[in-house]
Amino acid sequence: METDVPRMQSVKNLHSILFAIQKAAVPDAFGVDFLKDMGFTSSNDRAVIKVLKFLSMLDASGKPQASYREYMDHNKSKKVLAGCMMNAYDDLFKSDKNAQSKTATDLKGWFKTKTGAGEKTAEKMATTFKSLASYADFSGATLKAEKPKEQKVTPQIDIELPKPPVGGGVNSIGLTYRIEVHLPDTTNVDTFRAIFKAIREELMS
Repeated sequence: METDVPRMQSVKNLHSILFAIQKAAVPDAFGVDFLKDMGFTSSNDRAVIKVLKFLSMLDASGKPQASYREYMDHNKSKKVLAGCMMNAYDDLFKSDKNAQSKTATDLKGWFKTKTGAGEKTAEKMATTFKSLASYADFSGATLKAEKPKEQKVTPQIDIELPKPPVGGGVNSIGLTYRIEVHLPDTTNVDTFRAIFKAIREELMS
């Protein structure tokens, strides 16, 4: 779970916003203008955008994701929200599978410990979580299994150097060097070519 947990200064309109999302068409991007179009003009309501991104219902640019569209189905919206919460607050639900039933005081203490936030900030994290949870249906919801982390493969290069000429009473020896190359995190093929060329020229000189 990210330690930068979003929170709303006031959750007074949170349920109304969640309900309005189900009634409105899916926007190209969910931003302040879309909130205003739905009738929510208070600056306190704008924090819901970060909350929805935290829940992975919106991407970083505000574009609605698959879970956002699934949430619009009134028949399963509350279960979809529960699933999004369990994934976003995964560490919390790992510590208590019924975290949605925790008191606001217990949640405040947990968020303080987890994020290092101050008293008031942790309290807002807790009230935001509780407000979301009260609009969700956790019956039958489970945490998704963690995906195994991809292991970064280190390329190996086998370079066989020229054998010395036979003769003069000296045994011929063939040497093979195995070199592990830690490549930079880039998709630029020219960068890789330059690295391999430099290695080969260095060893062959």
